[in-house]
Amino acid sequence: MSDAPNKKTKKEKIKRQNLRNEHALRTMNFLHSAAHQAPTTAAATNMNASLVRLKEKHTARLTPDLKRSMCSKCKVLLVPGNTARVRVRNKRGNQFRVVSCVVCGLSKRYLVAEQQLKIERCPLMENT
Repeated sequence: MSDAPNKKTKKEKIKRQNLRNEHALRTMNFLHSAAHQAPTTAAATNMNASLVRLKEKHTARLTPDLKRSMCSKCKVLLVPGNTARVRVRNKRGNQFRVVSCVVCGLSKRYLVAEQQLKIERCPLMENT
């Protein structure tokens, strides 16, 4: 008897790995949205810590928006005016958005594109 039916083909292994990654991404998405809905900062921090552990386990990458919405040091959800202080600073002709965590004091600088700085008028407001 041959062992061919019992062996896993390479395609089956890749398919199984993709399903695991898809499930992990779905779970990370759920944890992030649940952290935004959490009633306390401690609950949101626990969900963000779980999200980071899951990311490391599955070697998945977070989107820049998702990474920037949590503190990399204390894993607190950064909400401007509540757990984060956001400032716009000029340095050498470039504008940076400086986000500081109120809990641990960590500051991060992000370059602001010209398109993000321009405030477009609402078409409904032009008639008034």
